Amino acid sequence: MAFPPVEEIRRTAAEGWIWGYALLENYHVLYQQAVEGGVGFGVFHHETAPGGPDGPPSAWAWLDLRSEPWVLTVPATERGYVVAVHDLDTSYVGFVGSGSTGGEGGHHLLTGPGWQGRVPDGVTGVLRADTTLVGLTGRTQPVADEDGAEAVYTAFRRGFRIRPLSDYLGRGAPEPAPEPVWPIWREEAMDTVEFFAVLDFLLGFCPVLPLEAVLRERLAALGVGTDGEFEPGDLPAGAEQAFEHGIADARHRLAAAKAARGPESVLFGTRAELAENPLARAVGASVGLHTLPSYAWF
Repeated sequence: MAFPPVEEIRRTAAEGWIWGYALLENYHVLYQQAVEGGVGFGVFHHETAPGGPDGPPSAWAWLDLRSEPWVLTVPATERGYVVAVHDLDTSYVGFVGSGSTGGEGGHHLLTGPGWQGRVPDGVTGVLRADTTLVGLTGRTQPVADEDGAEAVYTAFRRGFRIRPLSDYLGRGAPEPAPEPVWPIWREEAMDTVEFFAVLDFLLGFCPVLPLEAVLRERLAALGVGTDGEFEPGDLPAGAEQAFEHGIADARHRLAAAKAARGPESVLFGTRAELAENPLARAVGASVGLHTLPSYAWF
């Protein structure tokens, strides 16, 4: 393929690095938890001590929506909690919990992009993701009585469940999607052209959205986000250096944005809130991945 001039490569690499930064940071967590950690997809993992609304997640799970939607079942409870669902790029899809759904019990359908099926009877709400891999993070109100905390948490957790839609409906499961060949996470990839090899892989789970179409087209002109086979070693002369210069430019922009952020900065939220500001999303991922926006707290 014919590559653009080196200055265009550098500019696209800088914008692509900023835009993809949160994606790779989120993949780092996914890889550690679901792949390297062996937990896999479709399983709630509970931490020992809930950290409250602004603390670390007390529960998490990863879902693969390529074959079918999943159903999140929550109990009716007066205890404060929130389950936040986020796309692969960390944009929040929606929230289920005492602050958003009133602590009422119910079944919430989580669908992938392009799903056109019928919403089953008995479903309380629908959360429509823009990526085919999504994460769930849960936070629970701490228990004041430390001696009885574990018993309370255990009883509370029993009311939460995630299952494929086919299981919820009691019917046969569809053909599973192919198992991806997960790129091994290497921290140094964030500062080299290897960043774009990982990004290329992740874009296979991220359909092109209208607001991102121009940048995705420019990345595709560099071989990123086309067939999942971007190879840094195949770049023409001068292109790898242009990529690296673009990454350095982006690093500088991210550092400046982090230094300039104030208490009023919006760094965490839904796609509608952050889609036109990928730099804010990158800052959020760098300072507090999976932090809740204030309106989602219980």
